[in-house]
Amino acid sequence: MPLQPTRPTSGRAGNPARGFAVVDFETTGLVPERGDRAIEIGVTLLDPDGNIEHEDETLIHVSRDLGAQHVHHIRAAELKHAPEFDGIARQLRDYLAGRVFVAHNVAFDSRVLRSEYARLGYDIPVQGKTTSASRRSAEASTTLCTMRLGGKLLGVRSLASCCARFGIGNPDAHSALSDAHATALLLREYMRMIPDWPGWAAHLDAAEQAQWPRIVEDMARWLPRPSHTGIMDSGIMAGDTALTTSVTTETTPTPPPRLREGDRIVLTGAMSQRRTDWIDDLAAVGVTVWPSVTKKVRLVVAADVDTESTKARKARAYNIPIVSERWLKTAVENGVNAA
Repeated sequence: MPLQPTRPTSGRAGNPARGFAVVDFETTGLVPERGDRAIEIGVTLLDPDGNIEHEDETLIHVSRDLGAQHVHHIRAAELKHAPEFDGIARQLRDYLAGRVFVAHNVAFDSRVLRSEYARLGYDIPVQGKTTSASRRSAEASTTLCTMRLGGKLLGVRSLASCCARFGIGNPDAHSALSDAHATALLLREYMRMIPDWPGWAAHLDAAEQAQWPRIVEDMARWLPRPSHTGIMDSGIMAGDTALTTSVTTETTPTPPPRLREGDRIVLTGAMSQRRTDWIDDLAAVGVTVWPSVTKKVRLVVAADVDTESTKARKARAYNIPIVSERWLKTAVENGVNAA
């Protein structure tokens, strides 16, 4: 049986709750229209007066590389048992329906949200067009951008700079719920700064009247990142400790002890060293970086060995070893065997 939807707060009978939904996504990249995906979402719900009512978060499983992992610090193994977006779509709809969609750079987060729902065939009433911070007028929009409001009210735009003005902490920046929580506190400060701005009521009214589609997909349990659960499970340690073992079930062959001249290798994911530098370094020792995985490729080098990128999945199908960038650095330092 699928999980039944729950609503953290209730509005008038038969109507969704009224208020604000502050959302932050961590993603594989910046262009969802070209295939970048959401891999984590944090949601903080506030009532119309800016009081926090409920918070939730989950990782989101995707079958591709995870992009700039040095920014979001999410590893592929952590997504192994996370729900797909279709598994969170109905619960997320219940969180968002009737509320103003708020984000720090709402143009980006709304694009990610629309893209994910569009993959499932849904058109949602969340648009990236936002109102100005004028005290005298307000456009009836279902979204608010705390970054734009910061530029108008504070003269700064970054989340860190805006939060610093009010002493708002964000100890786990670039995790979705931490950023959403900080943004929610920032929104509350803005509401205190300009309590009489007509935009608050106009946005609340517009969001309450917006028609959300009925979501039919079954619900899956939301799964926070391991450092937020305090639970040791499947090799994932509580607190800030990194994964000690991989939770992926796929295995690949043991890599060769040394590289040899003429080897073809494939790179996948966002490496710590620039890809062009790797191509030059490897060419200097007689190793070729190949653009795609074929049966003649000897190794796939991954930024994250548990990645589900297309190249990694093909390597597993061909029984080609997948190694880390650190392994490659060591192999180059150890020298390459003659062909």
